[in-house]
Amino acid sequence: MSLSPTQSDAQAALAVFLAAVLPGNSGANSAVFAGTIAGATLTVTSLEQGTIALGDPVLGAAPETIITSFGTGSGGIGTYEVAPSQTIGTVKTFATGVTVIAGQPNRVAEPVNPWFSVMTPIRFERLATNVDVITDVKFTGSIASQVLDVTNVDFGTIGLGSYIFGGGVASGTKIIEFGTGSGGVGTYQVVPSQTLSVETLSAGFNLLTQNARLVVQVDFHGPDTIAGDLAQTVSTTIRDEYAVKFFAGLASPQNGIVPLYGDDPAERPFINDQNQYEWRWVLDVHLELQQSTQVSQEFADSVDLTLIDVPEIYPL
Repeated sequence: MSLSPTQSDAQAALAVFLAAVLPGNSGANSAVFAGTIAGATLTVTSLEQGTIALGDPVLGAAPETIITSFGTGSGGIGTYEVAPSQTIGTVKTFATGVTVIAGQPNRVAEPVNPWFSVMTPIRFERLATNVDVITDVKFTGSIASQVLDVTNVDFGTIGLGSYIFGGGVASGTKIIEFGTGSGGVGTYQVVPSQTLSVETLSAGFNLLTQNARLVVQVDFHGPDTIAGDLAQTVSTTIRDEYAVKFFAGLASPQNGIVPLYGDDPAERPFINDQNQYEWRWVLDVHLELQQSTQVSQEFADSVDLTLIDVPEIYPL
């Protein structure tokens, strides 16, 4: 049995969305550096991670500051032209984007980038009763060791992970790999190993689909009030048609996830390992998942009926 899409799929889809709507090269590769700004000249004195690129935003500088051209620097230490002009005479930390990470890894330090977002699934809710779709699969085949040889398919499609039923078939026989077959006539790898002469077999299944809501808490950290702007950006975009289309455009199984809405952000200070307060804005993102899992299902080819004269056998 397998579940699709999983909570991991949902979290990965949300990470892609956050990287798209947050400033710059959001992700692990955001450049983090120290420097000063005098007018339109940014002087980078040290580079902690990543590579500075043209057009990158500069978090920690004035709002909407971007790298407009290279000076003596071309990705690392050196000078760069920025806009708008401003003055930051004391060396401070800057970044070109927001780092997005999954929450709850034990003993893992905060990212080098002081502007980062943490995703933590906090609640999973069923929204409706399961919808079951039952499918029968009937075919002719034989088994030699771990190879199932299918010579004819009456109806249905043989799936990877399906359980095989039939007279003399070992209990728990399962297709683990495609050979020359991929749903129809051909060979398949099965377990356990066995020998079975040609006979009629089946591999029916029941697809169980649950409509559910996954709530992910998203925290936005930063050394200044930019964290609140980041939270508001996500709150606005996740509750818009833009987000629905964005998730629909992701590759399967992530495109089976639909954004419902994001709560209004709230400021909840974070106490770090030095017992210092940091800016942190928090919002809950609500995602709808159509989760499906497949279980095996046996079918009867025919039914033998026996008529019972109830009054004669069970008289009053």
